[in-house]
Amino acid sequence: MALIMLIIGSNIARAFTLVGALSIVRFRNAVKETRDVGFIFFAMAIGMAVGTRFYMVAVVAALLISFFLWAMVKINMFAKTVKEQILRIRVPGDIPYETLFDQVFSKYLLRANLIAVESVQAGTLTELLYGIEFKRGVTPQDFLQELRKLNDNNKIALVRGYHEVDL
Repeated sequence: MALIMLIIGSNIARAFTLVGALSIVRFRNAVKETRDVGFIFFAMAIGMAVGTRFYMVAVVAALLISFFLWAMVKINMFAKTVKEQILRIRVPGDIPYETLFDQVFSKYLLRANLIAVESVQAGTLTELLYGIEFKRGVTPQDFLQELRKLNDNNKIALVRGYHEVDL
């Protein structure tokens, strides 16, 4: 923030330029992670510093901020660990699905919540959507292999986090 304040100074035109540019960037793209906003501010500040001919400020700020970003990545600071995943399973429509996967779920998962049930392919298949969390040391491949045995080898999809799937 201090960098942006240094660049803007008391020039009202620069302030409105920054607000306009940020609003275009913000509303043109959906920001999925909060740290992305920080990267946008970083890029805008360096760009404005160069555009207003504060070259030394731009170089020093870019080096310092880049070093801090590199250090945070190396020590995994503020990293978001995705524990919950989405499991989408298709089963034949005539199979009772309520308890079909209970044994496999208790073997591999800490938690499984049924989110949605949908009839697909003209009712011949039922699609189940679960929010799941794996136990420690479990490999998804073994889990998916056991599920395929129970659902007659129909489609199974495992997706990390809600933001990557269209429910």
